[in-house]
Amino acid sequence: MKILFLSSRIPYPPDRGDKVRTLFFLRELNKLGELTLASLVDKSIDSEAMSVLDKEIPHTYFIEHTKQRALKNMAFNIPSKTPFQVAYYKNKNLMRKLQELKQDNHYDLVYTHLIRMVPYAKIFSDSQVILDYTDCISLEYKRSLEHISGIRKLFFHVESERTAQYELDTANLFAENWVISPVDISTMGLKDHKRSTIMPNQVFIPEKIADSKLKNRLIFTGNMSVPHNIVAAENVAKKIMPALIRDHPDLQFYIVGANPKPEVQALHGQNNTHVLGFVDDLYEELFKSDIFVAPLYFSAGIQNKALEAMACGIPVVTTPNVVESLKADDEVDIMSAADNNAFVDKIKTLLDHEETRAQIGKSGRALIAKTYSREAVTELISERVNKLIDKD
Repeated sequence: MKILFLSSRIPYPPDRGDKVRTLFFLRELNKLGELTLASLVDKSIDSEAMSVLDKEIPHTYFIEHTKQRALKNMAFNIPSKTPFQVAYYKNKNLMRKLQELKQDNHYDLVYTHLIRMVPYAKIFSDSQVILDYTDCISLEYKRSLEHISGIRKLFFHVESERTAQYELDTANLFAENWVISPVDISTMGLKDHKRSTIMPNQVFIPEKIADSKLKNRLIFTGNMSVPHNIVAAENVAKKIMPALIRDHPDLQFYIVGANPKPEVQALHGQNNTHVLGFVDDLYEELFKSDIFVAPLYFSAGIQNKALEAMACGIPVVTTPNVVESLKADDEVDIMSAADNNAFVDKIKTLLDHEETRAQIGKSGRALIAKTYSREAVTELISERVNKLIDKD
């Protein structure tokens, strides 16, 4: 079986949620056939990642796509109805390379990551094409409108409407659509769509489980250049921590994740907050912590950061949208909090009751093992791919 993997962003290193997902899928598909990776890159940033994947993947084609080129694309896209994120990744050299590859090869399967790569996937009409929507991106845009203002709000309002229509219009183009959660697939109107299926993220589940003994340590992880992560970290450091340290003066809050923006770095030292940036062993930092705190008010899809914490047996306090996407039970597998005041209350409950921390941590870990383990997702990938190839 010959497989082509299309990505707008090189799927390495796994330092953000979308790369965790795509790198796992890349490696699993590489086991199922002869794989070719075609990806846009910024060579000034991605050279090390390119070297790693060059050694691992049989055939790789990395096409230069600079930020300057992308911004120019967006400017030309203003009068269009095409989503800006699709226009952002327009690249004539990638289109030309893919047309060459099609002339020289027949790909049985073409995996396409996100709607931004749809124009490229259309080239391969004689292959079984999977479109991995991952999240309902238009939903994240809509949720963000309550948290932004001015020209950014206008931009995201327009982009939300364009993206929602594009998500729907592309649903019948390819052999199968993969969506990350029941919430996302329902929001896009694809719940009963015959070509659409739920393909969750996977997460590594360590052998040991977190010790429930109190350490007075909260944690939040994620790529700290992403807007919803920045807002979440600021909420904890500036609004939630002051209310908590009145009763728990020794409580510390750790922000862990690559690429912390200046506004995140500025949180270091405020209200017992520590900004660590990238760490070599994320799980080590999780195991040092009592509670994972994630006020992700406008995120969409399944949050890998929550999966990782739950896999360690650490209780997670997060927003209802994240809880719903995980199909988790509030106060059984996870703690749900709709606003900052609720976060304070739920965190205090967990800090004050070791038995509750242990119970929710254990139950959350069991949920992850059942649905989001590497074994479970690997089996699902193989099942879907084999079904598509048998059709062909």
